[in-house]
Amino acid sequence: MNVIKTIDLVLIRLEKSAIIFIFGCLIATIFVNILARNLFQVSFEVLFELAPIMVLWLSLLGASLALRSERHIKLELILRFCPKWVQQWAFRITSLFGMAVMAILFLASIFFFKEELSIFGAQGWFSLISPFFFGLMIFRYLIRFLSSFTRHINKELSASS
Repeated sequence: MNVIKTIDLVLIRLEKSAIIFIFGCLIATIFVNILARNLFQVSFEVLFELAPIMVLWLSLLGASLALRSERHIKLELILRFCPKWVQQWAFRITSLFGMAVMAILFLASIFFFKEELSIFGAQGWFSLISPFFFGLMIFRYLIRFLSSFTRHINKELSASS
């Protein structure tokens, strides 16, 4: 479990660094385009195409971090009134279900990425975020699933002492 935690911590640092870098690039791209349009009456179409791509990357990386810190949208109203063992099993089942859905989407995104590369060439590399994101989400759900067992064990140990 320590290896998985170490990998997770490295991924968190990489994600946060990527978010900061991409956000800075997004601001700079928009600023340059506005400046060029207002001062020189020139607009760069490439910069307009890059902005939505950067927003997509930001949102997917942010979604991954939200799942990791469990700050994503949850529908747990009914579970609040259930016994702890039901909550634990629901947590495990939803983690497995999330992993399965992300695995299917990961496979589909690999095919999508290959198609993008064959159609758009070098510009198709921007779609690399799809398989990267879904692979990362599989990992996040795996950690979530495994942590449900360690949380349960830690609670039992603290209750017995």
